[in-house]
Amino acid sequence: MLPRSGSPDWVIGIDDTDMPHEGGTGQLARRLADAIAGSGLGRSRGVSRHQLFEGAGVPKTSRNSAAALVCDEIAAPARLFDAVTDFVKEESVAGSDPGVAMAQLTPANALVEFARAAQVGLVTQPEAHRLAEDNGVRLVGLGGTKDGVIGALAALALRCEGNDGRFVGLGGIRDVGGVLTVAEILDRTGIIDVVDASSSRSLRAESTVDLGDWVRPRVTGGMPVLVARREGERWVNADARPN
Repeated sequence: MLPRSGSPDWVIGIDDTDMPHEGGTGQLARRLADAIAGSGLGRSRGVSRHQLFEGAGVPKTSRNSAAALVCDEIAAPARLFDAVTDFVKEESVAGSDPGVAMAQLTPANALVEFARAAQVGLVTQPEAHRLAEDNGVRLVGLGGTKDGVIGALAALALRCEGNDGRFVGLGGIRDVGGVLTVAEILDRTGIIDVVDASSSRSLRAESTVDLGDWVRPRVTGGMPVLVARREGERWVNADARPN
């Protein structure tokens, strides 16, 4: 994980950038993080995935999830927002309904309530735009029905709140697997802690954990935390690759 800077952090939410069997919002968000760093406009502190409501009435591709990323070292927020919207509009799959949200990293209660509602039921574009305006969030739809503004705002709020979702873009997490010590995990990835699933206590540096082949730490207190559980005499990744 990159160290925190003295400048304000900004969070970006995006959603509805893909189509069935083509593209993926998480993939696009990871490319966006690289593009931001490459342009010198800021640097990403990790991309997270946030699950939203999948019931009747919700248009979606495979799963109804949105993505968020936090950036620091931001000298020109307006330029960053323009660059982000240009990138998302250009890189989204034709026929999709992309939306982008951006704001300083502050967990406004009304936004978090909106996001939680979007995880369990239907919410609307007018509600999203009203809340964005009231809470200083830049929110824009970039094509199609523009329904992506709902997920973009929800992802932004959930990442601000800091205790929802998983990191899908973070230094080293796609390059590690198998059995490593906690010290090695922390050294080789952006993960900041490895904790016991039953007690939330940090594991000792010399403890070994079988990561399997899929490492997606949880967003906990705004930070990437890997959760491990006991399986017999060993520690294993509690969030193994889903079937």
